Amino acid sequence: MELLGAHDNNRVLIVDDQPEIHDDFAEILTSGPGNASTDQAAADFFGEPTRLFLPTFDLLHATGGEEACNLVRDAKAENRPIAVAYVDIRMPPGIDGVEATRRMRAIDSDIEVVIMTAYTDKPLSEIVHGMTSLHKLLYIRKPFAREEIQQITRSLVGKWNIEQALAERQRLLIASHRRLEAVLDATGDAMAMYDTERRLVFANKGYEELCGLSEDELKELTPEALATRFKERFREPVLPAPEGRFFYDNRDSLVQEVATGQLPRQRLFYQSAALVHDGRQDVMGHLMVYRDVSREIEVEQMKAEVLRLRTELKTTYSFAGLIGDSPGMRRVYALINQALESDTTVLVLGESGTGKELVARSLHFNGPRKEGPFLAVNCAAIPETLIESELFGHEPGAFTGATSRRIGVFERAEGGTIFLDEIGDMPLALQTRLLRVLQEREIQRVGGMTSIGIDVRVMAATNKELEEEVQTGAFREDLFYRLSVFPIVVPPLRERQEDIPLLANHFLRKHAERLGKSVNGFSAAALRVVFRYDWPGNVRELENAIERAVLLETTGVLQVDNLPPDLSPTSRLRQGGPSVPTAVAPLAETERQAITAALDAAAHNVTEAARALGISRATLYRKLKKYGLPVTS
Repeated sequence: MELLGAHDNNRVLIVDDQPEIHDDFAEILTSGPGNASTDQAAADFFGEPTRLFLPTFDLLHATGGEEACNLVRDAKAENRPIAVAYVDIRMPPGIDGVEATRRMRAIDSDIEVVIMTAYTDKPLSEIVHGMTSLHKLLYIRKPFAREEIQQITRSLVGKWNIEQALAERQRLLIASHRRLEAVLDATGDAMAMYDTERRLVFANKGYEELCGLSEDELKELTPEALATRFKERFREPVLPAPEGRFFYDNRDSLVQEVATGQLPRQRLFYQSAALVHDGRQDVMGHLMVYRDVSREIEVEQMKAEVLRLRTELKTTYSFAGLIGDSPGMRRVYALINQALESDTTVLVLGESGTGKELVARSLHFNGPRKEGPFLAVNCAAIPETLIESELFGHEPGAFTGATSRRIGVFERAEGGTIFLDEIGDMPLALQTRLLRVLQEREIQRVGGMTSIGIDVRVMAATNKELEEEVQTGAFREDLFYRLSVFPIVVPPLRERQEDIPLLANHFLRKHAERLGKSVNGFSAAALRVVFRYDWPGNVRELENAIERAVLLETTGVLQVDNLPPDLSPTSRLRQGGPSVPTAVAPLAETERQAITAALDAAAHNVTEAARALGISRATLYRKLKKYGLPVTS
């Protein structure tokens, strides 16, 4: 069997102070066998001469111990170590061969050393004066035979290469074993393998923790002792009745009680087993896995609790699209709840765009009239000459163009709700008729002579100060008191800023789904602008702004550039009047300000700021350095 391959290490070092020795080694190890003066000695040593086919050796030469140590050190540093060194015992001046060998071994413990000596009457142990590592130390006496040197060199170089290959394989196996151990430990499960005799083969850290013993201690236990250990530390679980949609079958589960403070905390483990086969598919043992499902149960319980709270929130605080959890909106929800079950006339007050109609719809669709119609009339949008007919209907010939009977809103809303929006804009003459309807619960069509009873709940809304309208004579006082039996004031968006993120995300999801866009959130800069704007148009303006931005957005995050330009503090005038030209800042200053604003909005998180600016992290870092801005994360 060949000991050497094409890519093996064949480096051999000759250490001797006599030049002729170096010449002999060069001639012996670089040529084939032949007749030499030492053939008879070789025959005495090996028996019949054997022809060897030598590989190509890489010979290095040193005339002293110091030089030899330097060569060994350099070879190891170059990752081309020396396999075999022939070292003469006596090398005056300087250190002798024994000391040189000690130093070379200190540099490279794997080097094979052959001591050369002319002492024929001393054993090796006496020659080297008790030197250790004799397992890698040989000696030969001078003069030596050609075949002797060839045989020893070839064998030792082959041995060195085999040992290095085995050491590398062992290193790889150890590294692979450590990686496997790390993977098994990282699973979070307790895992152990047993052989066919039910004895432990290996256990990961989780299993050691579960049993309270180290792997070595577990291996010393008999199968019976190990079973007893499990009985001491575990018991069958007693689970409460499953709630909701989740439960765990206790047939394959174990419970461990862990002390946490005063009361023990139960840890529930799911147990599973699998057979382990070798390469021939013969059973060599079984793998036991214990998975801690306590956290999963806690998560499921938390999900159930969140679902319950969301359901409660939807029932208690959310009506027909109303969104908000601010104190002002909570007061609105509370008033809605109080007015739900009655037919009391409700007057909804608030600025334009605050969601007054949503409040009315909430009262209708969550109340006893939810099966009936909900009809809304904008008193400011219908011409004064037509609004009476729109509300009460008309008979044929009641006025020019009335060729047929028309059923008005009050009749069509029978059994349901009529919502009179912008009631403050209703003409005075019509206010009188409306007051009679509210008092008598009956109407009369325009041009008709018969009163018609109605079963309708009336709600009204306005963005005007009706008390001031009453004082100026623009609104009837008696109608005002009749309408404002139960007023609900919807706060403007600027007074409930904590609701802005909820509303913004709701509108983002709504319009992204409607438009088929994959926009999943806001950039930090966009959210900052949305939050800082005072929204004079309230919720309606906010929704319109986000709908526009979603339509324009081409990325997965809504960017500030797609919001309406007038949301920026520098581009809007709050008090009206002609705009005042402002100086145009240099491009560098504008860029610096944009970067500073993005960092502030992202709490100095470079990744979030870069995403908001639409640039890479590397680009942002370069610009931070360019403008001398601090980097905090």
